[in-house]
Amino acid sequence: MDGTLTRLDGALRRLSVYWLTVAFFAVVIAFGDGFWVTSVQGAVGAIERNDPPLDRWLRDSTLMLPLFFLAVLAAILLGRRWFGGRSKTLKVGATALLMVLFTSALAITEVAASSAYDYRLQSRDLTSVHAFHQTIADAAPGSAAAQANGGCTGICAEKQLTLHSHLKALRIASVVLLLSNVVLVLWVMALRGDRIWRSNQVPARAPAEAAVSRSVTGAVAS
Repeated sequence: MDGTLTRLDGALRRLSVYWLTVAFFAVVIAFGDGFWVTSVQGAVGAIERNDPPLDRWLRDSTLMLPLFFLAVLAAILLGRRWFGGRSKTLKVGATALLMVLFTSALAITEVAASSAYDYRLQSRDLTSVHAFHQTIADAAPGSAAAQANGGCTGICAEKQLTLHSHLKALRIASVVLLLSNVVLVLWVMALRGDRIWRSNQVPARAPAEAAVSRSVTGAVAS
């Protein structure tokens, strides 16, 4: 067990990043994006998922936190690998851009998955309701309403309207999440931009101290 912990500690040290900074980025972005995900779900989501918004926001953001942590870490490591030899401004700017792209893609995927689940629940409810009483009168096959919906009427038209609502919400949420992440990343960069990567350079005095130590050891041995 001790050997495993030692190897793990060594692997983490070789990454040479400030873990507090990575965690700070992840927490801020996860809970910031979680607010918009909860807002979209509350606006167009299924009625079965009627948990209190605050509880849902805290629960879902906490569950997504490890994935945002990995997205932030990947952006930081790739930024150092691809732009490590460039100027500090370019390195930090490129890392911020990667972070915005990775976290936004993750948040948009979360919204899409939540919307797909909501649409499944809503489609099931529409089918059940339509089986007992028709909420929308079916248009005649050749009528203007039927042609406008591509021949889709009745329960089909209701599901199509629901799907269009989710797609519209997803498009709006994608833009909002992208802009929100730009603001959040820049804000955290302003606070912790100088504490992202640890230096791998060995202090200049280390070789001298090692030489002195070897000399003392040799003198004692002789």
